[in-house]
Amino acid sequence: MFYSWKMGKYMIFCICVWGLIGSINSQKSFSSLSCQGSRTSRIVGGSEAEKNEMPYIVSLTRRGGHFCGASILNERWLLTAGHCVCNGLNNLIKPSQIRGVIGLHSISEFLNGLQGRSYRLNPSQIEFRNIVTHPGYDCNHVKNDIALLELTRPIIFSEQIRPTCLSMDLDGRNFEDDFATVSGWGWTNENQGNGDRADVLRKATVQIWNNDICERSYQVNGKRSNFIAETQMCAGFVNGGIDSCWADSGGPLVTKDNLLVGVVSTGIGCARPGLPGIYTRVSKYINWMEQVILR
Repeated sequence: MFYSWKMGKYMIFCICVWGLIGSINSQKSFSSLSCQGSRTSRIVGGSEAEKNEMPYIVSLTRRGGHFCGASILNERWLLTAGHCVCNGLNNLIKPSQIRGVIGLHSISEFLNGLQGRSYRLNPSQIEFRNIVTHPGYDCNHVKNDIALLELTRPIIFSEQIRPTCLSMDLDGRNFEDDFATVSGWGWTNENQGNGDRADVLRKATVQIWNNDICERSYQVNGKRSNFIAETQMCAGFVNGGIDSCWADSGGPLVTKDNLLVGVVSTGIGCARPGLPGIYTRVSKYINWMEQVILR
């Protein structure tokens, strides 16, 4: 899958009125648009997504190349992983050093369009004015691996570009054993010699684990130092085979009801048996996101 320091894998809120904080069926939004409805979905072991199937996903680019994913919270803010905004020296990168692409499906078609060639899709680049990591995040560690990106100009929403919803977990639901979909433009194999970086957006269905079971599974498989905090969640399969991978980091883990429940964060390799991917559990950070976005 991914390590927190792997910049390649290096995988929002739903209320219906901007500036209003409330809950509707345990959903949260920071957008003027209503939450996305249910979508069916069936990366390593995954399949190509349909065009516009994930209108909330964003490709983060640096020096013209994709390196991480993000999710649209509202017209001005994206959500990603903290390690996605760290450089090789474990310092935060500057907002001017990265770009985003919204409405993206095929990277090659988008690049051809930038060069003046025709393309059928309608993706567009966005720029950032501010990067806000969680105050408890450190580039040297995976704890609180979450960050907000503020845009220089608001997004204009369309059928191809929309925000998604966050689960508030008001009823204590932790989604154990539920299936969810992770998506991104990451590598299709842990061994980059046997796989390629995805050109077209890919998706994969994974199962959310109980945190204690996940921690024990890591320990049984020789990773005894792995501690799964309540601010994290695990998703994958006992036998491996399906997972997010390099360059999927920061991207969304979304339930069948289109609730964003996780951000691709860390793990060991890609799709290894007994080592599911580890995600940042976004419901634990809603109060912090409110403080930043609505300040």
